[in-house]
Amino acid sequence: MAACSMKFYDTKDTPSMKDILVFLSRIGRTKLILALLVGNCTASWVIWGFLNLVAPDYMTSFPAIDSEFYNSMPLKWRIAFDIIFAPFLETLIFHFILLLILKKCSDWITKSNSWTYPFFITSLLFAAAHVTNYGLNYYGLLHSILIIPAFLFTILAIVEIEKEKGHPILSVWILHGLSNLLFTLEELFLF
Repeated sequence: MAACSMKFYDTKDTPSMKDILVFLSRIGRTKLILALLVGNCTASWVIWGFLNLVAPDYMTSFPAIDSEFYNSMPLKWRIAFDIIFAPFLETLIFHFILLLILKKCSDWITKSNSWTYPFFITSLLFAAAHVTNYGLNYYGLLHSILIIPAFLFTILAIVEIEKEKGHPILSVWILHGLSNLLFTLEELFLF
């Protein structure tokens, strides 16, 4: 990929962040989405497996999302909500609007072109929003592992925003929807 097609070659990010962005920008969109999906699932399953060893009663007493509206929906509508609607809305809010607002604020405050602060703040807010689905308790704390997909979704959004012909909303929506699909299928078959 030509250097002129990537805007972040002139960013003031930390060297490691810039290296990650440049490396990921060289991977085709489909391959990048699939690689991040595999990375997300692998990391999450390893962590959930570890949690199952440390707290075996956790998986058997896994609470559902504490929402009367969500729990009253038929299964097919909950699956559609988990795979289509929620990922789109979260992508739009967190990985596009909030990310760009934080980028503008970060550039204005630090007087530099950097994705580092927006990356971490957006990822933390995305994970925190999901943790609160289960309450600020033991289960919510265990769900803090959602920082892994938050990092992956945010980095994909940044790479796609910076590409000349990038599609940040569509790319993150697909990755988020596929991740939710795999975890929804896992919940349906294992629990």
